[in-house]
Amino acid sequence: MNLADLRILEAIRKRLESVPGVRMARLAWTNEPVEIPLSRLVAVVVEPAGVETLTWPDVPVGRYHLLRWRVRIMDRAMPGTRAFEALVGVAEACRDAIAAEPTLGSLAADGPSVPGDGDLLPAVGATRTAALRLGELSAGRPTALVLAGASGYWVETQAGDAALDDEALFGSGPHVVAVGSPVRRVKDQPFIGLAGGLALDLGEGPREIVQTGVLSAASAEALATAEAALEIFIDGRAYTLTAPDGNDYPHCRMERFERLGPPQVGTAWHQMYRITYRQLLR
Repeated sequence: MNLADLRILEAIRKRLESVPGVRMARLAWTNEPVEIPLSRLVAVVVEPAGVETLTWPDVPVGRYHLLRWRVRIMDRAMPGTRAFEALVGVAEACRDAIAAEPTLGSLAADGPSVPGDGDLLPAVGATRTAALRLGELSAGRPTALVLAGASGYWVETQAGDAALDDEALFGSGPHVVAVGSPVRRVKDQPFIGLAGGLALDLGEGPREIVQTGVLSAASAEALATAEAALEIFIDGRAYTLTAPDGNDYPHCRMERFERLGPPQVGTAWHQMYRITYRQLLR
């Protein structure tokens, strides 16, 4: 937890405070007992539920800080009653209010999905929410509907942008360039009845360079345009690839542009990709 996390939690509290039907909204530490006067129900309690650091799959640059939070919407309402139906309506309004303002605290930004967690939607959104669930019922305590969610922001991004033929095509998202080792071409000629053989050095051959990253755009149409701008370079010609560290790799031919799964949608559209180049001559 840090001050940026507290800004997000406070932004959630303020947004929920204005939801019709909510009489009180406050922050609390995780599982902190909260005493609420009967006159202040329906009440909302916002509490942190943990933090974790994420990166895009196969793109180890950049660190995304994901703050998990939990909202309890509480009232004296037993399941099966009209009061409980009203509580459900307020809880759904709270969920919709948060979904309508994904960049809470002016910090939240789209980031990587959480591996193995399909409950939070959208998977890569700046602010993600799960389905409402009924909290544990306890005698003498208010009934609580629980809304789990998460909001995140980038705390570190890539150090530099790659370029192809001096065109900055990859700056919309993080990316890495992995340069393979040089390949030496050798032709071995064996001879019948003789041990060993003749090794003919044919000189240095091409080497493979692989770029992995994420393209991001404001809409599906803009993302398709960004992808098409890359596919134009699959033309059999050689270009100079500039890696994020500033090193130039001349005579690179783009051989494949692969989309790694379907686009993921949060506040923007994101497409993970892999590009394979062949450097014909160093």
